[in-house]
Amino acid sequence: MTDPFFAALRARRPDVDLVILPPADPPEPSPEATADELSRSAEAVDATVAAIAARLPEPTGDGPRWETYDHDNVRRWAQLEARTTDGGTTLEGLDQAFRDARWRSSLAVKAFHRWTASQPEVQIVGTWSASHHALVVTVTGRVLHPAPGAREVLT
Repeated sequence: MTDPFFAALRARRPDVDLVILPPADPPEPSPEATADELSRSAEAVDATVAAIAARLPEPTGDGPRWETYDHDNVRRWAQLEARTTDGGTTLEGLDQAFRDARWRSSLAVKAFHRWTASQPEVQIVGTWSASHHALVVTVTGRVLHPAPGAREVLT
């Protein structure tokens, strides 16, 4: 071993076999999304936002809208907010409803409540802080690279 780090590691732990793997191949470029694929992504995100908004007390929101993501890629995005003293119960209800709808969903409660749910087309992150009474839910679609003729769907 000529590398000092690995030589020292080998000297300290001769019982451990070290294997250095070659770098991973770069990911394949994503195929260009058609207008239909962009529309389906928008519909999935918009329907998810509507389902969540129906369960929030007096929600305010930004979106849904398209946002540019990493050069020429786009994704559908929305954020809902609500002021509530009972956001933990709201997130528990959302977690259960999305589990019932067969989403991958989990709720963690530590310093604040954090709910995540996902399907292949949509990801959700919701947080609630008891000290601030702020419930925020962000819904994002998958990142797509629009085909040249498909950009008219983005307006």
